[in-house]
Amino acid sequence: MIYFFKKYLAPICSFGFFLLTYAQEDSQEKHYNFFDDQVGIENTGLYRGIVYAEKYRTINENTQFFQTRDFQKGSVCYDGQCYYDLDLRYDVYEDEVLLRLITKAGGGTLKLLKEHIERFQITDNKFIQIQPEEAPLLNNHGFYEVAYESAVFSLYTKYLKKSFERKDRKSLYYEFLDGASENVLKYKGSYTTFNTKKEIVTLFPEFKREIDKFYNVARGLRKSNPDGFKISLVKRIEILLSQTANQSK
Repeated sequence: MIYFFKKYLAPICSFGFFLLTYAQEDSQEKHYNFFDDQVGIENTGLYRGIVYAEKYRTINENTQFFQTRDFQKGSVCYDGQCYYDLDLRYDVYEDEVLLRLITKAGGGTLKLLKEHIERFQITDNKFIQIQPEEAPLLNNHGFYEVAYESAVFSLYTKYLKKSFERKDRKSLYYEFLDGASENVLKYKGSYTTFNTKKEIVTLFPEFKREIDKFYNVARGLRKSNPDGFKISLVKRIEILLSQTANQSK
């Protein structure tokens, strides 16, 4: 009976926490949407930014933007307040968030001030900003997608793009191709790069044998979907930590 309680209490509590968090976020979103409707979103602090002008001419789908050149529905927490139901684009190459202005505010595109962005979401993709002062050892700072979150770990992925100049008969244009992503693990309050097997084994030396085995077993996933491989590896390490903790009780 005691074993059953220990085994199932954590998942039940986690599920309850998820439901409570979801309800709180939904209530908060409705509250802010009501406020924006009353005062007009163009009169809020969100409309403080820089008018955006296209910097690179592109002629195909290989653009600097996340997923697509089109604006997509999203939300942003900006200068201490969250705004929802926005038209957003994320410029991966420049690491900037763009907002399409509503027609009565003049239309066009606004580049949000990066220092005021805490986090944002585009469709189902959630991003946070990691600042140099909180993670001085990282190679790259700025916006990272939340790849995986639990009570133990947070895994973040930074997308990178490489630019290439092209010339046709009349003019110059650019193509942007995906570069290798940068993965970062937040564990016990610290941010650590989580890209190579050496880095991962250094962080969890007690699981070196299991990590080596996972690399061999999931070789295909590592080649076809490197980011998905990292998520699966984090979940595996989380299980190993849980098993070790249970054995020590």
